[in-house]
Amino acid sequence: MQVTVSMELHNRVKRIVGLFAVGMLLVPVFSLSSGNRASGLETTKVIYLTFDDGPHPIFTPLLLSLLDENGAKATFFPIGSRLEERWENDDLQDLLNRGHAIGNHSWNHRNLSMEEENEITFQLNQSSAVTEKMTGYRPSCFRAPFGEKNQKVLETASALGMKHIDWTVDPQEWNDTSVEKSMNHIVKRLEDGAIVLLHDRRFLALPILREIFKTFPIAEWSYESLPDCGNGNEKNLRSATRKTGDVPIGKVVDIKKTGSNHTMTGWGYDPDRPEGGLQVLIQEPNNQHLMSIYTDSQHDFTFEITNLEIDGPICLWLKDEGLSRHNAFIGCHNAFK
Repeated sequence: MQVTVSMELHNRVKRIVGLFAVGMLLVPVFSLSSGNRASGLETTKVIYLTFDDGPHPIFTPLLLSLLDENGAKATFFPIGSRLEERWENDDLQDLLNRGHAIGNHSWNHRNLSMEEENEITFQLNQSSAVTEKMTGYRPSCFRAPFGEKNQKVLETASALGMKHIDWTVDPQEWNDTSVEKSMNHIVKRLEDGAIVLLHDRRFLALPILREIFKTFPIAEWSYESLPDCGNGNEKNLRSATRKTGDVPIGKVVDIKKTGSNHTMTGWGYDPDRPEGGLQVLIQEPNNQHLMSIYTDSQHDFTFEITNLEIDGPICLWLKDEGLSRHNAFIGCHNAFK
C-alpha cells in the first residue's frame, strides 16, 4: 500500500521517550578542534557501529535511544547466557524492530581458540539457539570473544552458518580509558567502511557514542548495520514466532530519495490482524501530530513524503491491535540524504 504525504515547515524530530535520560547522563566531556572534525565528506561514507557483551539492563536501552535520536543503525553481539537471562522475546524483537542486526558472541565468552571442537560447537550453537527461540532465526555472523580465532573456530562457525566479523577501530572503552583518548583513537583510524568496536555493558560507550555522532555527523556519514549479519527471510521468520495477544513487530527496510521526495518501505505484522491493515503511525519532525497509513494484505507498507526539507530522523510505530498493551516502536530513520 502506498500513501503520499505532504508536510511543510519542519525542523528537527521530536525526541522519543527515554532520550531525556540519555541527555542527563551524557554530559559532554570531550570536544575536538575544528581541524579534527569530519567535514565536506560524501554522504555515501559508511560507519558500522558494533556492540559486544550485552545486553545490559540499563546501558543497552540507553544506547538504543541514543541511536534512534540520530537515526543510526548498529549490530549487536550479545553473550548468549546474558541474553537468555536478562531479556524477554519482546526485548530482542524491539531491537530488530528499530533496524539493528544481531550476531553471535558465544554462550559465556570463552576464548574459543583455546577450546576443543565440541566446546566451540556448544558455545556457538547454544547462543544461536537462544536467538532463534526469540526471533525465529539464527545469526548469520559471529564475533569471537577477545577476537581470538583460529581455523578450527572459523570452520566450526561456518558449519553453523556464520561468518566471522572483526573490527577496524577499537577505542578500548572496556579498559576504563578516557573519552578523550578513545576519541583521539577513533579520529585517527575511522574511514569509510570502518567497523567500530564498543561494548553495551560499559557506561563509557554512551558518551563515546555521543561524541562519535558529533564528530562524524549523520548529515555526512551513514550509520548502518553489517550486511553480513542480515537475514533475507527475516519478515516471515520473525512473524512466525508471534501469537495472539503479542505486540506487533516490523521494520523499515528501505528509504529512497528522488529529488525532494522520499519513499520509505517496510513491513508490520500483528497476529491479532492476520489479514493486514495494520496502522502505521508516523511522527512528523518537531510536531506531535501523528500521521497514519496502513499495511497491505502482505503486511507491507510504502509511503512517500513530498516537498519536505528533512534535517532529522522520522520515527514510526505500529498500533497494537490486540490486548491493551503498547504500540510497537519501529525506529527513527534518516531520510534527508
